[in-house]
Amino acid sequence: MLNRLKSLAVAALLASATAGAAYAYQVSPMIYDLKPAGQGANTLIRINNTNAAPITVEFVAEKRLFDEHGKESRQPADADFILFPPQSVVAAGATQALRVQYVGPADLAQSVMYNITVKQVPVQLPANAPNGVQFVFNFSTVANIVPDGAKAQVETVSLTPAGKTLQLTIHDTGNKYANLSLSSVTLQGGAYNVTIKDDVWRKALGTSWILPGGTRVIDLPTPAGAPIAGLSAKFNLVDITP
Repeated sequence: MLNRLKSLAVAALLASATAGAAYAYQVSPMIYDLKPAGQGANTLIRINNTNAAPITVEFVAEKRLFDEHGKESRQPADADFILFPPQSVVAAGATQALRVQYVGPADLAQSVMYNITVKQVPVQLPANAPNGVQFVFNFSTVANIVPDGAKAQVETVSLTPAGKTLQLTIHDTGNKYANLSLSSVTLQGGAYNVTIKDDVWRKALGTSWILPGGTRVIDLPTPAGAPIAGLSAKFNLVDITP
């Protein structure tokens, strides 16, 4: 009985955390393109506080990089943006606008990707307050700085059998990022022709992004009936522009 009560208590705590995550506050847009200079170099992010109490949020800019396996790293990049206000108290039920202005290098030869993160600041509890758990939530928006005329061009480099998987290597030879999540890859060999797409593709892909000049190595599940030799891959890019 005691173990059941403990299980119910854990379940209730998880449910409360989930409800808090769903209704804490909302941020939009989540993905957007900016120009390196001029009027198109700025936008507004809106923070909608759906809490019954005010929240305090602050804003951080970071540059995003990915290795060939899609593993992400970030570099501080506050100097490349003016974020105004840098911190804000958003009243219950109110919406606050954050002005995002790119002020980094303007002579870009290719697109650059950043995160502008909205970070909730924990409330300072009084010294005599009872112990409790505070849930705070951060939302990372994706800011792409894209020069005029930039275009992604993703090509297949190789397809190599690797045990129970097929190792697909692709490369973006263009000068713009690509969001690969709605793309697909067609496997061909003799009379064999199968396209890997949708959930199977996205699960294998992991991180959706490929940056200009970047290479991705993706382990695909080997479809049933695929020939052992003579198999080639054709990458089908669906480029999503916000």
